[in-house]
Amino acid sequence: MKPEIGLTSDIIVGFPGETEAQFEDTMSLVREVRFDAAYTFIYSPRKGTKAAEMPDPVTAEEKSARIQRLIDLQQAIAYEALCAQVGKREIVLVDSVSTRDAGSVGGKTPRGHMVNFPGSAEQIGKFVEVEITSAGKNTLRGKLV
Repeated sequence: MKPEIGLTSDIIVGFPGETEAQFEDTMSLVREVRFDAAYTFIYSPRKGTKAAEMPDPVTAEEKSARIQRLIDLQQAIAYEALCAQVGKREIVLVDSVSTRDAGSVGGKTPRGHMVNFPGSAEQIGKFVEVEITSAGKNTLRGKLV
């Protein structure tokens, strides 16, 4: 069994003068790398930096449209990554009681995916084996093995 890793990244959209071709290069990279998660944001100028003084012909509307396209792509990739975990067994470090269900706990897999499953506060801080039973948009569900 080969080890799996989870990759995450921060991605800026709308750096001053970003062209459509440069943005498409970013989208292509995201498709190829298939990040498990990405913190995406629109560039915002910082006083005193050279970038803050650069001309910026890209409109706010175009920047908003680009970030939405990137978010939509990344969410689809992340969901596929979660769905691919269904049926697998993972060692999970339990770190919290669920805020939605006092009879469930949550923790992260070695790849960094959040898994929620029936459990109790006594499991916090412990490693447990969990079978992944389903995937949501941002988290996994499982059961103790």
